[in-house]
Amino acid sequence: MKKRRKEKLRPNFFAWTIYRTYAILRMKRRNKVKYDRTEFKNRNKKEGCVILYNHCCMSDHFINTGLFGSTRVNYVLTKRFTFFAPIRAVLKTVRAISRDQFKNDTSSILKMKRVVEAGGIICIAPAGQVSIHGDQPYINPIIVKLLKMCKADVYTIQTNGSYLAYPKWATAKRKYPISSKIKMTLTKEELKSLSIDECYEKILSDLNVLDREYQKEKMIPIKCEDRALGLENILYICPKCGKKYTTYTKGNEIICSNCNNTIHYNKYGFLEGVGDDYVLFQDEALWYNYQKRYIMNELKNGNYSLKSTVDLYSNSINEYKLECVGHGILEYDGEKLVYTGTMNEKEIVKEFNLNTIYQLPFAPATRFNIPDEEGMFEFVPENKRVVIEWVQLVDALNSIKIEEQENGCSNN
Repeated sequence: MKKRRKEKLRPNFFAWTIYRTYAILRMKRRNKVKYDRTEFKNRNKKEGCVILYNHCCMSDHFINTGLFGSTRVNYVLTKRFTFFAPIRAVLKTVRAISRDQFKNDTSSILKMKRVVEAGGIICIAPAGQVSIHGDQPYINPIIVKLLKMCKADVYTIQTNGSYLAYPKWATAKRKYPISSKIKMTLTKEELKSLSIDECYEKILSDLNVLDREYQKEKMIPIKCEDRALGLENILYICPKCGKKYTTYTKGNEIICSNCNNTIHYNKYGFLEGVGDDYVLFQDEALWYNYQKRYIMNELKNGNYSLKSTVDLYSNSINEYKLECVGHGILEYDGEKLVYTGTMNEKEIVKEFNLNTIYQLPFAPATRFNIPDEEGMFEFVPENKRVVIEWVQLVDALNSIKIEEQENGCSNN
């Protein structure tokens, strides 16, 4: 009987060394990153562990890799990265674990468990994607079940400055110093003895590192000429006149074309009113939340609707290639999301159950994905600015669901 080949779980030494060296040089040169590895160095090196991080920018993997130094770590990354052949090859050599975002991906969970049981280290962002506004996004409590299954110590990476240096919405290059430390959050004994709620609150507390609070203390200038560019793609409701999609950016200002409400994005990353007759929120997270609350109120009143003409991209033809496979209409019908159009030259009506969806992976003014067990469904709207409204719609529906659950518990 042919002997089964042992599964390779540990990242390739040479690939990791090259990646680590590049990451350290890149982040030192661009952001003068400072690391505190003390608690990580003192870990039990004979056992595996799990590392969580607050995912505030697309460069977090470079920042984290420098923090780990020569210690090889298995990253858990979105499966979408595997659609790019060169990146897929790199991820394979460093043994990254690809995972479908916001889906019940059993194979990736089992892979994580095997890595930890073999004495390895996995690194995962429990929020599932980059924070769009710098504040901590929703983290599904199911992360605690994964950690309890791994039965290992849990560490948290706390990074300051990454959001101010690389906000997901920004289209202009910036420079801002970054510092990163790793701390023990839960021992495997605590993970076993504490309840799911207790573990969850400890995780949220250690991950909740806010750049704006840090900036209020440090007041370090952001080096960038056009700091506001890109904000119009996430801040689409004017706080003064209430019109949608009338905001635009110019240099360091975001302006409403309808009422001329003008907000200045200052060199420290805070918002300031221009002139005497303005309405503003002091930061983009507050503005973003105002928009979500607007949608929540419209949903509760039964007045909300959303429909977009979209192109559909999928990997239905080639597993590792996203291709435009259709065109049609995506609509929220009050209970579900419905795509009516073509897919692989066939007319289809595809319904997405909102009871199983709590976030949409997305890139501002580019695309969004709807998690579905049948495969990858990526939508590119004709009006790309509407991407963020689709994202906030699902976020708002999830927040309403949580509110109803909490109200139900308090009434019992």
